Amino acid sequence: MSRHITSVDHHYLPQYYLKGFCRADGTFDVYDKRYGKFKKAPQSPATVFFERQRNTIKFRGQRTDMIEKMYSGPEGGFAQLFDLIRNGISSDHLLNSEGVRLLKLHIAIQFWRLPRLDEFADDYLRARTPAQLEHLCSVCKPQLLPSQKIFELIQSDAGFRHYFRSFWLPLGTFDLNRPIPDKMEWLILDVERSAEWSNHLCCDVPFIFSSPEDLLQFSGPFIFPLTNSRLLVSRRRSNATSSFEPAVSTKISILSYLQAMQYVVTSNRAYLEKIIELSDLYISASGMNRLQSEVLASLE
Repeated sequence: MSRHITSVDHHYLPQYYLKGFCRADGTFDVYDKRYGKFKKAPQSPATVFFERQRNTIKFRGQRTDMIEKMYSGPEGGFAQLFDLIRNGISSDHLLNSEGVRLLKLHIAIQFWRLPRLDEFADDYLRARTPAQLEHLCSVCKPQLLPSQKIFELIQSDAGFRHYFRSFWLPLGTFDLNRPIPDKMEWLILDVERSAEWSNHLCCDVPFIFSSPEDLLQFSGPFIFPLTNSRLLVSRRRSNATSSFEPAVSTKISILSYLQAMQYVVTSNRAYLEKIIELSDLYISASGMNRLQSEVLASLE
C-alpha cells in the first residue's frame, strides 16, 4: 500500500448512520439483491455499504485516500447528531434551526456520495460551463481556483472530479442556508412501540423523493429513514395527522427494497423476507412508479 494511503474499505453509507438499523447487539441482517440471498451472519456497520478504495484518487502523480480522510471531519459532528437521534431526542429539539442545518448538510453529502449517482455525477460535472462552475463555487470564499482552471481540471482529471463531487457539489447544489420553505414542514415519525416494531429498512439508496430538483431545494416531499424506528418526513403544510397507517409503513419498506441497487439492511429478517414477497406486486417500472406516488401522496 502506498504511504499516502492508510485506508482500504471506504463506506458510502457512514457507519454512524448504519448503527441506527442495528439490533441491541450491534448487528443486523443484510440481503444482497444481486445474488438473491442474505449475507452470512453476523453483519454490522463495518461489514457492508463500502467499496474497496472507492475514495482513492491520483493527486499530483501519487495515489491518495485524501477524500476518505477529509470525510472524517464532518462525520464527527454528524455522529454526535445521530447518537442523539438513536437515543430519542425529541422532534422539537432535533428540528430547531441548528438541527435542520445539520440534517440538510448530512443529506447533501450523502446524496452525492452514493454509487448510484456515479455516472450521473460525472456527466453532470462535465456538462458544466465555466460560468456555471463559478456559480457553484460561489457558496464558499475564497474560491477554490479560477473557474476556467476548475473547468479544465473537471474535463481532464478524474481524481479532481471525484474530489469536487464529494465536497463542492453538496455545498453548491443543495439549498443549505435558508430555512425550510414556508409551504413545507418537517416531521419526525416515531414507531409507537419500538420494542415491538423497529423494522424500517436501510438500503444503498436511502431517500424516497419525487424529483431530484425538489430534494436539492428541499421544496418537495421526501422520506429519509433515520433509524429502524424513526423517519424524517418532509411534506406540504397541512392539518393532517402526523402518523402513517401501518400499510403505509409497509409500502415504504417495499419501495426501499425495490429502489436498492444491491444491499438492504434489516433488524428483523422475517419482516424483510415478507417485504421481498410483497415486492412482486410492484416489480415492474410502472408498478414501482405507482408505489412511489402512493407513498408520497400519503404525506399530504
